[in-house]
Formats: sequence, structure tokens, C-alpha cells
Amino acid sequence: MQLTYIIQKSRRRSMSIHVADDKKVIVKVPHGTPTFVAEKFIMEKKDWIMKQMAKVEKQSELADSMGPLTEEDIKQIKKKAKEVIPQRVEHYAKLVGISYNRIFIRLQKSRWGSCSVDGNLNFNCLLVLMPPEVLDSVVVHELCHRRHMNHSREFYDEVLRIFPDYKRCDKWLKQNGGAYFKRVVEN
Repeated sequence: MQLTYIIQKSRRRSMSIHVADDKKVIVKVPHGTPTFVAEKFIMEKKDWIMKQMAKVEKQSELADSMGPLTEEDIKQIKKKAKEVIPQRVEHYAKLVGISYNRIFIRLQKSRWGSCSVDGNLNFNCLLVLMPPEVLDSVVVHELCHRRHMNHSREFYDEVLRIFPDYKRCDKWLKQNGGAYFKRVVEN
């Protein structure tokens, strides 16, 4: 199969490859990198690129099968998320004795959740469309950042202690989450 790609030179130290939603392969390389070096890197990563392209294709098919989300749909999803997500946060926060500041629920384009140094928790409203255990896994992940503002081994040990099924849910989110982003109709 012929592989089409775009090489972007930038102020970076290493090379990276990203497969976009439209299946464009974007290769970022440091300024001064000869084209043949970039092309060798692409060929070394060809299997990974093909897997990513298949994943993008699968997520597009899944999104098509679930159908698009209109502005009205998003409004209803946000309303439901503002009821459900704070309840799940409160449940797990009490369970393990973790405090937090405020909860924000938005439609985000590429993130499921985040935790600020101030203790604010941010969640993507689309989480309420997923299996409840997947939503809970994201809640636990962000709450654990209140103790560990990193992705260290200690962080993941804490997540797994609180939510033993985390790895399965995280895998599900990585395999299927992109389809939910693709369902949002841009206006």
C-alpha cells in the first residue's frame, strides 16, 4: 500500500508521527533533519501507522453507526452530565478521602478529563453516553491526580487500588472514544 504523508519541520528535538482523523499522516521532525532520515523513520513505523489508520477507520464506522449528535443532543447530554458526573465524583471522593475544588463539564474536542493544580476537575460531557464503568474510570483517574499530579507508577497503583477494572475501561476508551468525538456535528 502506498503511504502518503506530510513532513513538518519544527523546533523540536525528536521525530513523531500522528495519524489524523482524515487519515493524513503527519510526521514532525526537527529543523535540519534530512528527508531520507524522516523517510527511514516512517518506514520503520509503517506497521504502527497502518494500525492507527485501521483504528481511525473503525472509529469512523462506529461513529456513523451511532449517528451524529446535533446541537440539541449536546444540550441534553450536558444537562444529564451535570447531574450524573458530580454524583460519581462525590461517591469516589468520599470513598477514598480525596478532596477537590470545583467540577466543570464541557464538550471537549480531545480530552475526557483533567485536573488542575487548584483541584478543579474538568470532564467531557460525552462520558455520559458511555458505559457507566468507563465514566467512573475517568472520574477515578482525575481524582487520583489530586494526590499525584503525574502519571507515575504510584499514580496508577492508586487508580488500580480504587478502581481495579481501570485497565479494561481505559482500553475500551482508547479503542472507542474517538468515535464519540466524531459524532459531534460542527456548526
